[in-house]
Amino acid sequence: GARDMLYPERIYQEFEGDNATWWNFDPRVEWLMGYLTSHRSQKVLVICAKAATALQLEQVLREREGIRAAVFHEGMSIIERDRAAAWFAEEDTGAQVLLCSEIGSEGRNFQFASHMVMFDLPFNPDLLEQRIGRLDRIGQAHDIQIHVPYLEKTAQSVLVRWYHEGLDAFEHTCPTGRTIYDSVYNDLINYLASPDQTA
Repeated sequence: GARDMLYPERIYQEFEGDNATWWNFDPRVEWLMGYLTSHRSQKVLVICAKAATALQLEQVLREREGIRAAVFHEGMSIIERDRAAAWFAEEDTGAQVLLCSEIGSEGRNFQFASHMVMFDLPFNPDLLEQRIGRLDRIGQAHDIQIHVPYLEKTAQSVLVRWYHEGLDAFEHTCPTGRTIYDSVYNDLINYLASPDQTA
């Protein structure tokens, strides 16, 4: 369906399993590697919808650029998650990146980091707000930098525009986001399915 078009990597993961090669030709991966290598002194939280994506990104970053990335997902025990969070928190020898799945990072805060990359976007504005809340907490000393790499002329670009221009959701919390989302849900699905239309 239209929603599946937001996560093109999942199609490859489904057919190829652990050997998925989607990252070889997904421009978001190239962008992410470039961004991380040019910001090596920054701690960066990368959030993606699924654990499989986080795990595959960790492998690519490590093997191709030697980037130290911790992974954080729902398949890990509490101890493993604590260990990953602690490695990310270490200033000098710690991981530069923490790759989180949507579910895996619930209830955690990482306000010592101020850079967030949303490798994909959740379909629900409440989840978007929760993602931003991982960094935007009391104790956050810096303005948060949010980066959303997306594929042009796809369902992803429609959703980015809707969140940014429609809800202003990247700049401000939007308490009415869910209500607006419910009221335009069917229109949004249609636009995601045919991204060439102008919204």
